[in-house]
Amino acid sequence: MVIVVMFLVLFGLVVLGLPVFGAMGLSAMVHYFDLGRDSVMQILAQRTFSGLTGFTFLAVPMFLLTGELMGRGGLTDRLIDLARTTVGHLTAGLAQVNVLSSVFFASISGSGQADVAAMGSFFIPAMKKEGYPAGFAAALTAVSATLSPIIPPGVIMIVYGATFGVPISAMFAAGLTIGLLLALVYGGMTYFMCRKMGIPLHPKATFQERIAAMRRATLAMGLPVIVLGGIVGGIVTATEGAAIAVAYSLFLTMVVYRTVKVKDLIGILRDSARTSAAILILAGVAISFAYVVARRNIPAIVANGLLSVTDNKFAIVMMVLVALFVAGMFIGRTANVLMFGPILVPVFVTQLGFSPVHTGMILIMVLGIGHMTPPVGGTLLTAALVGKVDLVEEIHYVWPFVIQEFIVTVIVVLIPLISEGLPRLLNLGGLV
Repeated sequence: MVIVVMFLVLFGLVVLGLPVFGAMGLSAMVHYFDLGRDSVMQILAQRTFSGLTGFTFLAVPMFLLTGELMGRGGLTDRLIDLARTTVGHLTAGLAQVNVLSSVFFASISGSGQADVAAMGSFFIPAMKKEGYPAGFAAALTAVSATLSPIIPPGVIMIVYGATFGVPISAMFAAGLTIGLLLALVYGGMTYFMCRKMGIPLHPKATFQERIAAMRRATLAMGLPVIVLGGIVGGIVTATEGAAIAVAYSLFLTMVVYRTVKVKDLIGILRDSARTSAAILILAGVAISFAYVVARRNIPAIVANGLLSVTDNKFAIVMMVLVALFVAGMFIGRTANVLMFGPILVPVFVTQLGFSPVHTGMILIMVLGIGHMTPPVGGTLLTAALVGKVDLVEEIHYVWPFVIQEFIVTVIVVLIPLISEGLPRLLNLGGLV
């Protein structure tokens, strides 16, 4: 009965419009009111505080600050120029540049909506000018931006790893593999969708132009090489790597390029602090919510309920994927991972035999599809606003990508090696 009340409170308050962290916190309070012991309230408060002050969670605000610095510091133009000279001459050249630029920018920002804001203002008008349908230009920008949370240093991977005790380096390695796979898949879909649009081809960049673009972007691309190489290589922790990223981005934007002034830091720090606060308070409450979920043995109850429907592992996973896909249409990826993770991670790991890394990538991928779907798709709506494009027209072009990513997610479920291969090769942990 208590479990039923908890979830009625949780979902009822979310539907009524209360922020997810508030709904989760009040849902966890049901456990306290049921037991009536002051010690329970003390434990919930301690768990929440530990979630806010965990060493690993310090990486979140620092990586967000890095993204703000690099974005405001004009690194976008250098990355776009590098992508243009690399794939701009191919069929649907500017569209392919859009995808590749998102790959480059993802390795800096870790945020899908930051990607849309940085890239959309350039790519959507430019693609419309070349003859691409406005809806397609916005849809592709929204879709390619969903790579940012998957390609390191995706903030959601840090939050998942820190919350559920999975090595961040292993999550980054898995995310790098899947992110590059998705980029290739998006590029292929873009090619087939654009073949009959009659988009003019760009001349192939000369060797000298490619070298010049590479030189301009070298220092910017040095950030993921140094930081992610250090984290995945076990030289530094995720938090130490994030600190290095902040120092590197400050040096690059304020000393080398001088595109960020001291007076600009107030706005940059304010924006990154707001985003960080929203994520960290949610993570803190999620720790106490996860404690209640474990104490009430909810994962075992859910697992038994699913097994009573069918004992087919794939069928159970498909039911969960469909449910998460629907949830992702209404609630953001981070909130969903923290809300459903305490229930689903033990089910996947203990009952279904998935590794923690594999489980994390499945959750992150299927919930990410929600960023591309109405009614609350984050990158979808942002792209429509930034590009001044009708949302209905954008949705018309986004569905092939939505179906495509769902298929890729199913493939990742069926082939664990895709997400586990690189972490296993580098012996990063998180596989048992």
